[in-house]
Amino acid sequence: MTTEKQSAEFPKRTMLLIHSMRGGGSERQMSYLANEMATRSTTSLVTLDETSNDAYPLDSRIERIGLGLTTLRGGFFRGLYANISRILAIRRHIRCWRPDVVVSFCDSTNILTLIACPIEIPVVMSERSDPRRQQLSRLWEMLRTKYYPKCKICIAQTKEVGGYLVSKRWVAPSKIIVIPSAIKIPDMDLRAIESARKSFQPKILVFLGRLSKEKRVDRLLKAWASLKEHHPEWQLRIVGDGLERASLMTMATELGIENSVQWTLWSDEVWSSLFSANAYCLVSEYEGFPQSMLEAMASGLPVAVLDCSPSIRHTISNGVDGLVIPSEDQITSTLDRLLSSGSLRNSMGQSAAARARDFEWSKIAPLWLTAIASERS
Repeated sequence: MTTEKQSAEFPKRTMLLIHSMRGGGSERQMSYLANEMATRSTTSLVTLDETSNDAYPLDSRIERIGLGLTTLRGGFFRGLYANISRILAIRRHIRCWRPDVVVSFCDSTNILTLIACPIEIPVVMSERSDPRRQQLSRLWEMLRTKYYPKCKICIAQTKEVGGYLVSKRWVAPSKIIVIPSAIKIPDMDLRAIESARKSFQPKILVFLGRLSKEKRVDRLLKAWASLKEHHPEWQLRIVGDGLERASLMTMATELGIENSVQWTLWSDEVWSSLFSANAYCLVSEYEGFPQSMLEAMASGLPVAVLDCSPSIRHTISNGVDGLVIPSEDQITSTLDRLLSSGSLRNSMGQSAAARARDFEWSKIAPLWLTAIASERS
């Protein structure tokens, strides 16, 4: 927001809500937005989780509130009590803090926020996944049908998801604004990184993300079991943590690939994980707009990504700046193509780095600021 008119319209007090600030693409995106907002507005960031689990740096001007209400679960009545507690806590903080606007991320948090927020305070909500594929429970879907229409603005990451929200009559067409995921790209010498990659022994195919069911790392391990004998100079590196970690490690042992798979816990050193790899792969069941894919591309990595989200085709030109895997049964053959050709990896990596520049936060932030200011019009 640079003009006087825009500055006058911008809210003075902004409250942001998300389930947690642990490692993840939505959480990283929220950290970008929170830090941006702190330069323009008195800003509070509220999570259902405790602040001790935060994984991303935040501007010191942000008032950070952790409700510590993520563990109250187990059974219908306990879950009902937990969510009533969350609604009351959110409502209490909104009434005490008196924001001019509330910005909420992710489906169930959006619903809780819309229930809790007084009608006079506008809510800008953001759908971070793909509701066509990520189904909530029957009760939550009923609540979404009832409360999503109450938002003032809805940020969708792709036009397809926005269209779906409209088709379900959850959000009016006039409220939909499409804003893709964004990344902050550090200063880097891509030529030096590319040169270093040529000498890596072994070469590394990296996955980076939460180890949860929808990420389908099991598919990647099965494909690797077929690939490792043909590509002994390569190893698979899994960077991340989550509920599926133990079972996936057991699966790797059962497949006989444990010696060619590296397991690395998630850290905020995302870029070093990418700089030390030769290629990137993502084979999720569904995605919203995978931030790790954009970061891999920005680091000059050739990427192979299953066609699991409209964002994939919007971002990757197949064979130019990455490989789009058409279906699950073509994961192995596509990865074989990627691992087999150094020249293909080199050309796609260079193109990927250029393409990723379109998603720099400095280019995407103005879209967010305009959307947040527009709720006051």
